[in-house]
Amino acid sequence: MRPPSILTAALEALPEDPRFELTDSWTGRDGGVWSFRFRARLTEAPTAYVPEWTAWHLVVVGDLGDPDIRIYPDAVEGIDTTFPHQDYNGEPRDGLPWRTGKPCLERPVAVFRRDGWAGEPFELGERLVWRIGRLLVWIDVAAAGRLLEPADPVELPVYPVADTTTVLGFRETSEDLNWWQEQVDTWGFATLSRIPGARGTAVIADFMDPMRRSIRRIPWSDAIPLDEGRVDAVWMLLPQLITFEPWRAATTWKELSQLFGSTSIDLPAILADAGARLRRIQRPKHAGPVHLLIGFPLEERIGGEHQRFHWSAIRDMQLCRRDDVRKGYSDLPGARRALDRELALSPRQLEWRRTANWAPDQLRKRGEAEAAIRSKSVLVLGVGTLGAAVAENLLRMGVTRMGLVDDDTMLVANLSRHLLTMADAGHGKAERMAARLNMAAPDAQVVALPFAFPPMKPADAERLDGWDVVIDCTASDAVMRAMGEFPWVTERLFVSLSMTWQAKGLFVYAASETGFPAIDAQERFAAASPPPAGEQLGEMEGIGCWHPVFPATADDVNLWAAIGSKFVRRAVIERRKTAILFVLGEDGSVERRDA
Repeated sequence: MRPPSILTAALEALPEDPRFELTDSWTGRDGGVWSFRFRARLTEAPTAYVPEWTAWHLVVVGDLGDPDIRIYPDAVEGIDTTFPHQDYNGEPRDGLPWRTGKPCLERPVAVFRRDGWAGEPFELGERLVWRIGRLLVWIDVAAAGRLLEPADPVELPVYPVADTTTVLGFRETSEDLNWWQEQVDTWGFATLSRIPGARGTAVIADFMDPMRRSIRRIPWSDAIPLDEGRVDAVWMLLPQLITFEPWRAATTWKELSQLFGSTSIDLPAILADAGARLRRIQRPKHAGPVHLLIGFPLEERIGGEHQRFHWSAIRDMQLCRRDDVRKGYSDLPGARRALDRELALSPRQLEWRRTANWAPDQLRKRGEAEAAIRSKSVLVLGVGTLGAAVAENLLRMGVTRMGLVDDDTMLVANLSRHLLTMADAGHGKAERMAARLNMAAPDAQVVALPFAFPPMKPADAERLDGWDVVIDCTASDAVMRAMGEFPWVTERLFVSLSMTWQAKGLFVYAASETGFPAIDAQERFAAASPPPAGEQLGEMEGIGCWHPVFPATADDVNLWAAIGSKFVRRAVIERRKTAILFVLGEDGSVERRDA
C-alpha cells in the first residue's frame, strides 16, 4: 500500500540526528493507521531497563490533516518494562509489532524538568520532529531515574487490565490519615453501595473489622442507600504505595502476594482467614465478597509528607463459598482455606477497577466556593424558579448542608423555567428538589421541609432553628413580613433575592442580625423597583380568574440565579447590611445600582 504524499513528505523531511535511525518506511494497517519503525539512542548511561539503543514505532491515526500521533516501544527491541508517565507496557495486541506502553510525551515542560520545549507545532512534518525529540528526552530521563522528581505531582502506576467503564468512589480527607494509621486491624470487610440510576458507579459505604463490626461509616448523601452488614469486599492496609521497579503494578494474584510479602504482609493467610469467617455466616450459593480494597497513604508531591489515604480496587476475587468442593478434595473447612490460599498464589490475572477520591475538596477541584461559605448551613425559603437554581448553584460549589422550605406542588406549567422535569409533576417541590440535590453530589445533605413559611406547627418551627444562612426566594411580601416576626433567637445572615417584573432586574438584600429587618428591606425594594401598572400585567394563567403570569425566560432566570448566588457568597464573607438592584440592559449587560 502506497502511503499518502503528506506522510511521504513528512518522513523525508526528518533531519539528520546521530540519536535517530530510521529502520523502516511507512506501513499501512487496518483502520487507516500508518506507522514507521525507528531506533533511538541514549545519551545517559544504559541501564538494565533502557539499553543504549531501543526500537520504537511512530503511529499515525485518524485524519491526516490533524492526526493523533503516538509512539510505542517495539515488541522485540523496545523497552519491556513500565515507567512513570507511560501506559502499562504489556505484550503486543492484535498482532501488532509494538507493545502497549506509550510514553506520555504531551505533558507540560515541568514534568520533565527541562527547558526549551515549546508547544507542539501544527504542520505534520514538524510534529513528527517534535514527538521524536520529546521521546529522546523521555528515554534519557527514564534511564537516569528522573521521570518523577522531588516536588512533582504524585501519579499512580497504570493498571494492566482495568475496567474503565465503572468507578468506585471513596472518601478520604487529610484528617482521616491519622485514623487509618492508628488502626490495630490491618484488614477487614466493607460494604459497597450502588448509586441509584448510575451505570457501574458505587461507593465504599462502610468499613468493618474482621468480626464484621462497623468501624467507619462514610457520610454519603441520603440518596445513596446503605445495606447495613452486607459484605461486598475485603479491605487491607499497606504502609505505602508498592510497585515493581521501575513503576509497574501487579498483574496477577501471585505478583500481588509478592508485593505484599515485601512489606511482611501475608496475603494468602489473610484471604484464608477472611474466607473462613465469611463461610460461617454465608447463605448457600451466596456469591460472597467480589472486591479486594487495597489502602495506602499517599503524598501529593514526590518527597512530601503523606497527605491522605488512597484506595485501589480489584474485582472478581472469588473467595471459596460454603458449597464449593473441588473434585478429589475433602469437604472439610481446611480444604476451603487451602483454596483461598491458592487464589492468592495463582497466576490468575487481576481485574483492577477504577477508583476515585470523592472527598469534598477533591470533588470540587474544578470549582468551589470559599471555605467560609462551604462551612455554612443554608435554609432556602421557596424553591420555585429562582430558589431552585440558587440552591443548586450553592450545592455544586460545596454548600452541602441545606434545608428547602416550600409547600407548593410542581406543575407541568412550571417547566419552562424550573430545573425539575415532567417526572416531578404532582410532587412537592421541596421533596423533589432535595432528591435532585442529594443526587447532584455524593456528599450532599439536603433535607426537604414541605411546609409553608411561617410554619404553623411547633415541630416544623423547631426544624428552622440553627441554620447559619437564611435565603428568601419567595418574592412574597407576606413571607418577608413573617421573616421579620419569626423568633430566630440567635444572629444569622439573612438574604432576600427577588426578580423584578418581567425579570428585568434582581433586588438583593442582606443583613446579619438576630431578626430579619423586614420593613427596611421592603422599603428599599419599593423605592428601587416600583410595582407595574395594572395594564402591564399581561396574560392570566389558565381560563378564568387566575393569577397573572410572571413573564421571564429561562436564560433570564439563570442569569439572576448566578448573580444571586455570587451575592450570597459575598454577603457571607462581608456580613454587612447591603441592598442592590441589578438591572438588565437591552444589550444583555447588567448594571448595578445601590438601593
